[in-house]
Amino acid sequence: MVKSVRRSVYEPKEDGGMKESSSPSKHHQGDSCDKIVKDKGDAYFSSMNYEVDLPVLSVSGRMLTSVWLFTRSHLANQVKYTCDLFKFVPQGPRAQYFASLASAAGSEEFYCIAIPIMTWCIASYELSRAMVLLLCVNLYVGNSCKNLFCLPRPPLKYRWGGEKTLETGQGDRMVCVDALGFGWPSTHSCNAVSLPFAVLRTAYGSIINPSIAEGGVWGAVAAYTVAFLYASLVPMSRLVLGVHSAADVHAGMLYGVIGLRLWLSYHTEIGEYMDGAGILFVVVGCLAMIACHPRVKPLNYTFEESVCIISYTMGFLIGGYIGKSLGLDTLCGTDTGVLIRLVRIIVGYGIVLPAKAIVKELTGFMRSDIGKDKNIYEYKFGFGDCFSRILQYGVGYGVGCTLFAPFVFEKVLGI
Repeated sequence: MVKSVRRSVYEPKEDGGMKESSSPSKHHQGDSCDKIVKDKGDAYFSSMNYEVDLPVLSVSGRMLTSVWLFTRSHLANQVKYTCDLFKFVPQGPRAQYFASLASAAGSEEFYCIAIPIMTWCIASYELSRAMVLLLCVNLYVGNSCKNLFCLPRPPLKYRWGGEKTLETGQGDRMVCVDALGFGWPSTHSCNAVSLPFAVLRTAYGSIINPSIAEGGVWGAVAAYTVAFLYASLVPMSRLVLGVHSAADVHAGMLYGVIGLRLWLSYHTEIGEYMDGAGILFVVVGCLAMIACHPRVKPLNYTFEESVCIISYTMGFLIGGYIGKSLGLDTLCGTDTGVLIRLVRIIVGYGIVLPAKAIVKELTGFMRSDIGKDKNIYEYKFGFGDCFSRILQYGVGYGVGCTLFAPFVFEKVLGI
């Protein structure tokens, strides 16, 4: 006896159409012409699972993976071996104090403070823009390498007062939050080598400060002596603080030299290209950089730092485009006194910092509830956090630097 199967069949309607009936079919056996409506998808198609194999891409992927594994293994050995050099690094409270000062003078925050002052009071917009672009590229490439190779910072025992620290896993690094990030290469070292010499090579022709050129040979010697000291002390401070190995610092300095050489060769052409590129190109290019940036799980702060500097660069350039169209001048005249420059700095930051704070407040609903200052294990940086940072550093800080502040200088204060 065949059990009756309940299924939906189409039966003729009185108006010539078809109506659906859910009654048991009396003629389902042997009648292959019935039009059956099934409640679920066809099992035959839903069970098909294929893996597509593209031979060329598959081989290329395996080769790239092998190259990455070999490179990372080599770099990891370099980091490990150079940790032995910490026994030659000066230690003690005084060394730590001076190292902290030197390290702070080479941080991203220092450059983001110095560049607006440079733009408002010292250098041409073109040179300031070149510095922003160089800083952005340095940090983007450096942070991308950090997340790409995932090479840890030196063990905590190499830090001042950390001799008795016994690390059994990543969780022990809660003692020092920055140790949770990656170390290779040192972006502090990269910027310390490239940025000051980029400025001096361009400035010695009196673009920045005529007194340097007027100082003759001794002026050049003094300026370059300061630059060499800066490029030496900042990388050394990272070793003294124990936050980077010698391999990290060496890689950062090497990349800084390469970046400086490329900048000196092509910054004029890049500047001319940027003058005609337009706002759309800047926005699309910066968003593409953010989208292509390597990320890791669990999250660390490297990607967030890159988003901030890219957004600042984007806003700086957009503000510059709009400011030029309005005829605004970001730079004081060469005969402007110290008092006017000081007023520009005070007023400028009186505009930029509140603008960034206002944007931060307005975009508070986008950000995650728990940030890096509360619990590193619950740190989040999703799309809303990313968009909030773009607006804060792009509109509040970047556009504020090259548009809002110059507008007040020229149109309101006449300075």
